[in-house]
Amino acid sequence: MEEKLVLYIEIQQLKKRGLKISQISKHLNVARNTVYKYLEMTFEEAQNEFVIPHKAKKLDPYKDWIVNWLQEFPHLSAAQIKDWLLERCVILI
Repeated sequence: MEEKLVLYIEIQQLKKRGLKISQISKHLNVARNTVYKYLEMTFEEAQNEFVIPHKAKKLDPYKDWIVNWLQEFPHLSAAQIKDWLLERCVILI
C-alpha cells in the first residue's frame, strides 16, 4: 500500500511542475481517473487511505525473549523456539 502513497507524491510533484493530467497519466502509466482522484486528495487523506496500520502479531509479547534467544543461539529452529516458549508456560493459542 505504501506504493500508492509514493504514486500520490509523484502525481502531486508532476502537477506542480506544470504537467497536464494526460501527461502525468502517460508518464506514470496510470489511468487519468487515478490522477484526478489523487490530485483531489490531501496528503493526510492519502496517508489514511494508503498506509496500513501495524497489526499486532501473536508473538509480539514474546519478541524480546525470541530475539535474545536468537542472538545467543543463532541456529535455533522455529520448532525449538516454540518448545522453549511452551516450557515457560506461554500459551500460543
